[in-house]
Amino acid sequence: MTVSNPLQTLGNQHLGDLQADQSFYLDADRLVRRLRLGSRVVESSVKVHPGDERTAQLDPLGVWWTAYLEGQLPSPAEVTDRLSVADLFCGSGGLALGTRLLAAEMGLSLVNEVIVDSDADATATLAANHDVRVRRTESVTSLVDFRVRGSGHNAEFTYRPELLDDQVATAAQRADMLTAGPPCQGHSNLNNRSRRSDMRNHLMLTVPAFAVAAGIERIVIENVPAVVHDDASVIATTKALLASAGYRVTDGVLASDKLGWPQTRRRYFMVACLNAEPTPLDTVASCLADEKPRTLEWALSHLDNWPIDDTDPMDQPTEHNQENQRRIDWLFDNNEYDLALSERPECHKDGTSYTSVYGRMRPDEPAPTITTGFTTPGRGRFVHPTNRRTLTPREAALIQGFPLDYRFITESGSSPSRTQLAKWIGDAVPMPLGYAAALSALAATSI
Repeated sequence: MTVSNPLQTLGNQHLGDLQADQSFYLDADRLVRRLRLGSRVVESSVKVHPGDERTAQLDPLGVWWTAYLEGQLPSPAEVTDRLSVADLFCGSGGLALGTRLLAAEMGLSLVNEVIVDSDADATATLAANHDVRVRRTESVTSLVDFRVRGSGHNAEFTYRPELLDDQVATAAQRADMLTAGPPCQGHSNLNNRSRRSDMRNHLMLTVPAFAVAAGIERIVIENVPAVVHDDASVIATTKALLASAGYRVTDGVLASDKLGWPQTRRRYFMVACLNAEPTPLDTVASCLADEKPRTLEWALSHLDNWPIDDTDPMDQPTEHNQENQRRIDWLFDNNEYDLALSERPECHKDGTSYTSVYGRMRPDEPAPTITTGFTTPGRGRFVHPTNRRTLTPREAALIQGFPLDYRFITESGSSPSRTQLAKWIGDAVPMPLGYAAALSALAATSI
């Protein structure tokens, strides 16, 4: 493909002998993205709507993401191979979104060989939007037999882990990459009672066990940043288990707004590769860096031409009680974004460390972290910037990076409840973060 001079080069970094950058070009009605990590170059393109050429010149990454949000996957220079993935603790498919976008750019046809989660309706949603071969609704711990000796840096498997389900084992052995988002409630700073010592934290250890049992060469694990402070040293233990099995590991925290995305959410990632060196996450972050994140207004503008259905739970705002609606009205009547102490519940009126609670979102800034409480003003800054209500599930999903046509359904095919939507969307990984972590794994260097 013949392209003109680059419109824009982002994240241009010389990291030792490794040059990392992404650049954009216009070629007729196609916007071309060229991603370079050292000697590895990935090039693909999306179609630009007539009349949007000027926007592509001013904000090519924004146009690229707009195409994705509107359901357009990039066209690679050529389709070269297939990427087979196993996804544990998969939820409704948030982590899979970034992997799917990167795979499309790299010319890889993505197949989810096996997905596992204890939430049957969440796995039904993932399967409705991705190519899934085997789906299991049960605890990951029931699928793999393993035992760990020691903890922290001295940890090792007592014996080689073994998968207990023949169908899962066969599917997992076809996987090129394992992605996993073990439950993070035990690590969350919002969980004051069991913070750092929740037994759910040890579910992370099932990930290296599953990978070793199936012989999967690339692993991506995500969690909240506070996981590094776990009382049981679960991070050090996981690293030691992987290292003892021959994996090389990189880890760190990625921030979605630092990659240009319109949300400030941060997530911890661990990437491991067997007989290969994963690209360091800080190198990937430097390559993908964009110092000016898009705004909440940019994100929500994608709904301007989307048909809103008042009967669809995705488009239905929460009906608040009288007191919370009064607080929302106060923000608009006084043109404020933070609720005055005098308007807060009695327990807040002497001051609170959670100043964003009951707050209104600012249209000209990235959205704050979307959580499972995005429908409730008392659980964060989730009041819509221009409408007297909190976010709808579709608006929150868009901010998390779900394409507009992503289907949220239950196993029976019916519409999910408001509670289910809040959990699936709030627990999801913003698409650019999953993309960055997958890039670290797929751009690994052989050793």
